[in-house]
Amino acid sequence: VRVSGSEKDPAGAGVADDAVAVEKSKNHSDRRTARQWARAGFGGLPVKTRKAGMLAHRHLLGFELGPWSGFNHIFGWSIVSSKPEVLHLEARGPTMTGHMVWRVEAERFVMTTFVHYKKPVKARLVWAIAGPIHRNGVPNLLRLAAKSK
Repeated sequence: VRVSGSEKDPAGAGVADDAVAVEKSKNHSDRRTARQWARAGFGGLPVKTRKAGMLAHRHLLGFELGPWSGFNHIFGWSIVSSKPEVLHLEARGPTMTGHMVWRVEAERFVMTTFVHYKKPVKARLVWAIAGPIHRNGVPNLLRLAAKSK
């Protein structure tokens, strides 16, 4: 379910050029952390989708990604901060910067993304292609995360 974003932009750089917030109801017995939810969502993607996503993030969005997974990375994005209830991921590139915030609450799970343009003309063009794909893909990530419990 798309929700109005109440998450504070972790970049603290004013208003994001694009922001998307999506929630998924969760069972009270689900005690997973935000980091576990994120890993479950991305880990549930089919291999072809993972590869296509990484290629798009690197070559279309221009993000300088790390490894697929590791202590400091999820889906190539750097882990900026991680607490049981909230995970902040970041990906930077010459054209734009992205932030993902995964938040676990008592009855729901919310993922909010923020995009900040560094080169507005080029970034608007790129995001015109990538934005709709992103907005359709985020709910799928949450479904995959919820299923993997």
